[in-house]
Amino acid sequence: MYAGIDIGGTSIKYGIVTADGEIRQQASVPTNPTSGKDAMIDQLQRIVRKLSNEAESIGVGFPSVVNPSDGCIYHPPNLPGWGIVPLRELLQSVSIVPVAIDNDANVAAFAEASLGAGKHDSHFLYITLGTGVGGGIIVNHRIFTGERGGSGECGHILINVDAEPEDGTKPTFRTGTLEEAIGRHGLIRMAQNFAQLYPDSLLHQVAELDVKDISEAALRHDKAALLCLERAGKLLGLGLCSILAVLDMRIVVVGGGISQAHPILLDTARTMLKTRALPTIAPEAEIRPARFGSTAGLVGAAMLGKLHLDS
Repeated sequence: MYAGIDIGGTSIKYGIVTADGEIRQQASVPTNPTSGKDAMIDQLQRIVRKLSNEAESIGVGFPSVVNPSDGCIYHPPNLPGWGIVPLRELLQSVSIVPVAIDNDANVAAFAEASLGAGKHDSHFLYITLGTGVGGGIIVNHRIFTGERGGSGECGHILINVDAEPEDGTKPTFRTGTLEEAIGRHGLIRMAQNFAQLYPDSLLHQVAELDVKDISEAALRHDKAALLCLERAGKLLGLGLCSILAVLDMRIVVVGGGISQAHPILLDTARTMLKTRALPTIAPEAEIRPARFGSTAGLVGAAMLGKLHLDS
């Protein structure tokens, strides 16, 4: 049995997973990022102590750049005050079994590479569409981390050179990126802008608009919702054209909550790949839905721990 820990913005999921990806035990606790770095590390160490008595290894998916050489996490964007932390060392110090750690999108990609939609493919790109836009690169069935663990940041592909921050400040590394455009908050902004063009849109009837509302309105043939998701699909497709050209890859596995939206989103992205990707890539370009949904991080983390145990 292998243990996995999936650290998210709102909850920390952990459990025991078999070699074929079956989750035998699962639990979660609130992340409580406002409690501070030390309190979160204490909580993670308590979880590791428990799991190390029940599993052969422990894998961890963490929402930041993770240096594969030393297991340090670097400046988590949604955990202010963390900076650089030797998290693997801190967790290994309380574990009686090996501990492995990597970026959360990387471990989700590894779940798909080990047991999911990419298990028969040596090379593919994994992209996750949710609050943010993340990714993982699989090369020869393994996670490609880059020099310092920062590869696969698909959401930071620049797609709009003319973008300006809404608050009037100077552009930053996030300005004009794919994530700003089609991550959850960007998609909601886009839908609201399209709704202004259609006074009768169903989107006006929702007090706190979210992605599920956009998708449901699209299923009811709402013009603003359909235009929003079609636009998002075009931007996603264009971003993927650039990424696949750099990687010389043809398969994209898409996960995350937004990937479950109205089919026009991914269908439009597929069309963009076929029409705008390099001629050496376009004929074979393929977008597949991920096998694992909300359990991808947990299963992938467990498989990461197993990989390090077997190596």
